[in-house]
Amino acid sequence: MRLYSLLVIYCVFYFSSLHAIPTAYAQDQAGAGGPDKIKAVLLRPAGWEVNHFGPSSSGQDEFIYEARGEKVVVKIQNLYRSHGGNLLNCEREVMITSDTIKHDGCRDVGIILRFDPNDQDYPIKAKSLGNYEYKFKAK
Repeated sequence: MRLYSLLVIYCVFYFSSLHAIPTAYAQDQAGAGGPDKIKAVLLRPAGWEVNHFGPSSSGQDEFIYEARGEKVVVKIQNLYRSHGGNLLNCEREVMITSDTIKHDGCRDVGIILRFDPNDQDYPIKAKSLGNYEYKFKAK
């Protein structure tokens, strides 16, 4: 049941953000595809503008998810850091399971993503093991 709910949420977000098909149709189609539907949401060609904030800094990043065979990777580019630290670029493998989407950042570990259907500006949010919070906005 939890998997089905997660799939419905991601599918509704994906299709409604593209304005390609009505939301009701996206909800009807959510039962098919499993992790492939979640993967489709992440694989926006333009990527995601990501604001992060935490115990020692805040900043802005660009996350671009790419499919590579059976795997998904995220390319992360640090665009701004509040304390003026080095801006890093990195690439990390994404773990997609039936109920979790998780990957590491350039400096942070265990970033777990979730969908917030009530937030039109930042529909994907995340929290890491390092107590950083992330807000994703479609580019």
